[in-house]
Amino acid sequence: MNTITYMTGLLTFYLKGEISTDNNFLKLKVPNTILSLIPLGSKKDNVPVNQLATVSSSFKMKFGRFLLGVIICIIGIAGFSSFNTGGIVLGILLLLWGGTLVINSFTTELYIYTTSGKEYKIPFLIFEKSKVNLAEESINNMIAGRLNDTNNRQVAEAQTSAIVDAINNK
Repeated sequence: MNTITYMTGLLTFYLKGEISTDNNFLKLKVPNTILSLIPLGSKKDNVPVNQLATVSSSFKMKFGRFLLGVIICIIGIAGFSSFNTGGIVLGILLLLWGGTLVINSFTTELYIYTTSGKEYKIPFLIFEKSKVNLAEESINNMIAGRLNDTNNRQVAEAQTSAIVDAINNK
């Protein structure tokens, strides 16, 4: 069994998603959050290997989130100009939140499609891009293995070769 764990957010670094594979199923676990801050359980899916059709990945920049993060960072920096303690604390919090939004605006997503047309979208942080490639390769290997197992021509040729070898070796 091959398991890949990944982070889905900077502020919720302790919440890990999982993609695990075994011979018959692809198991997905994606944590759910409210406003990317408050944990709220997780979504779990088990997909049979014979239902997997394709897998792809995509790198995106969410411009709205990026722009909002920059604006919040600017407001946070402006909060430092006030000399009272509340303004500095608020400025630090806004700067952290804005910086997190800027970093989270760059996402890599793994898309898994089934033969029935269902799509599973799994978001990764930009820092976890190598894990996206690893998961994509692993799932593609599962699909290729299933297709090889169900290829009647290959199975028939292997059986014919075994029978010919058995007859020749009497």
